[in-house]
Amino acid sequence: MVHEHGVSRVVQHKDYYLRGGDMTILVENHLYRIHSYFFERESLFFRQKLMAGPSEDGEDRPSTESNHYTLEDVKSEDFARFLWVFYNPKYSLYEAPLDVWLSILRLATRWGFNNVKELTVRELEKLEIECVDKISIYHEYNISKLYLIPSYITIVKRDKPLSFTEGVKLGMETVLRVADARERARQRASESGVRTPSFDDFEDSDVEVLVREVFGLGSRPTSPTPAGASTIPNGSDPSTIKLGQPPKKNGATAPRNGVNVPVNGTGSSKHDPSPPVSSNNTSNTSNTSGTRHQTGGIHNLDREISPASANPSRNGQQGQRGPAGPPRQ
Repeated sequence: MVHEHGVSRVVQHKDYYLRGGDMTILVENHLYRIHSYFFERESLFFRQKLMAGPSEDGEDRPSTESNHYTLEDVKSEDFARFLWVFYNPKYSLYEAPLDVWLSILRLATRWGFNNVKELTVRELEKLEIECVDKISIYHEYNISKLYLIPSYITIVKRDKPLSFTEGVKLGMETVLRVADARERARQRASESGVRTPSFDDFEDSDVEVLVREVFGLGSRPTSPTPAGASTIPNGSDPSTIKLGQPPKKNGATAPRNGVNVPVNGTGSSKHDPSPPVSSNNTSNTSNTSGTRHQTGGIHNLDREISPASANPSRNGQQGQRGPAGPPRQ
């Protein structure tokens, strides 16, 4: 079904407008009908906000096309990728490229889906990511630096110094720590009698000792997020990200069935989604304004604070995934 929404046409998302869904969300020009169960189960933030909504006084939460939530500052493609974690038809097989996992990591961190964030880090650890990019990503999303020891070692041991562009990505603190580790390595080589030491002369185990000293690192982490660390990037307090109260229902709504829900996309016999993969695999930053109009029973959630978004395709469409993972569009 297609509706007019401002200057764009609102359409049901081809994979995530589920027959058994109990919550309807508008993201850009796509309507999603999904199960609130996953959001209440996985995210304390959504659990508090959704449970404080109309469902607690006996009314159904927005679950129709004319009465729905609206998520602003979120791209439809990113939201579809995030939902793929819960509705993946391949069950435990989560094969996707870096840009897909960055979309998922961004929203998982923003909304406090800690289990999803841990899944994302496990999958990122399986990918080959350039050292500077990996350090930058893990720092941005407050992932334990213990995962970065091999990347730190590689940067410390390489012959050429960090470039200006790499320094901007890493930030002043990391650049200074890397320089400190390199200088300590040279000094120890000089003290041992080596006149013209090169970094090829150092064993990885010796450089690792220096890296742990300079960065103040201990043993291997058991969780991607450091203890006591905020799950929201840049230190934002989750309480500043507000989910507005949905309006009172103004028409017939679908009954809520978000407890015993069919998992992995069984809401429709044709449902077989894969994470949408943009033709542009780089994680460029962009500012998205989201939907700006309210009509009828539409309810806009309060604007949220978020990290920079990736640069996916505008229509949020996704292709059919082959055995090895989601294909390019």
